[in-house]
Amino acid sequence: MKLSNRWRGVFLLSAMVFSSAALALSPDEEEKLKECKRPKFRDFVPEQKAEVDAGVDIAFHVSHNADPFTVTAAVRGEKMKVNVVDKKTFYLVTAKLPQLTPGFARVHVTAKSAESKLESGCLGQDGWLLKINGEEVAKPVAAPAPAQ
Repeated sequence: MKLSNRWRGVFLLSAMVFSSAALALSPDEEEKLKECKRPKFRDFVPEQKAEVDAGVDIAFHVSHNADPFTVTAAVRGEKMKVNVVDKKTFYLVTAKLPQLTPGFARVHVTAKSAESKLESGCLGQDGWLLKINGEEVAKPVAAPAPAQ
């Protein structure tokens, strides 16, 4: 049986309408996505790419919608003990860098939203890069080839 072009168009149009309706979010799902307001991080001290010594104090601000009990900081996979102080409009977080070998290290910070109604929580993440001072291992310099 051969279908005419008109019927093919009707089938194609109805398939497109029904497939988009199947992929659409329900109002409950849309509301859950709107409820997720991730915590924001700012005012990193020392600032991005600063040269610091190992064991120096670091600090940053977290927006007040964060749950203060979920704020974490880690560098090179090593978690740091954080001190969170409520400043009414934001949280001031301080920590001390662990003893690290010289080179670059990224400080990773995370916090969950206190207002989130999602089961998984609403996780905010950020971080910044620091250069750790110290005695760098000197790379051997290749000797020039003797002239013949």
